[in-house]
Amino acid sequence: MSIEERMDNSGGQDPYENFRVLLQQSIKFPSKYTFKFIIQADEAKIEMLNSIFVNKGANITANNSSTGKYKSFTVEIRVKDEEEVIGYYKEVSKIDSVIML
Repeated sequence: MSIEERMDNSGGQDPYENFRVLLQQSIKFPSKYTFKFIIQADEAKIEMLNSIFVNKGANITANNSSTGKYKSFTVEIRVKDEEEVIGYYKEVSKIDSVIML
């Protein structure tokens, strides 16, 4: 189940609450966290994604899809707690048509 599916099943509560609990139970913070995203190979969208993690010490790896229409991104970054993880997901979710894995 993706993070988007978990948030869609929130029943009117804080859509990140279940994810927050899962992070608290499964990760000892501070920790390195790996994000994975897929976006259209559009320079504006790529720049939006990069701007979220710039100057934060993130290691960003990008791969093109076989057709070149999409790009997948793996972002490894040190985070202090689950709220920082959720904050990054909230920022990235503002990018049109982003898929968060």
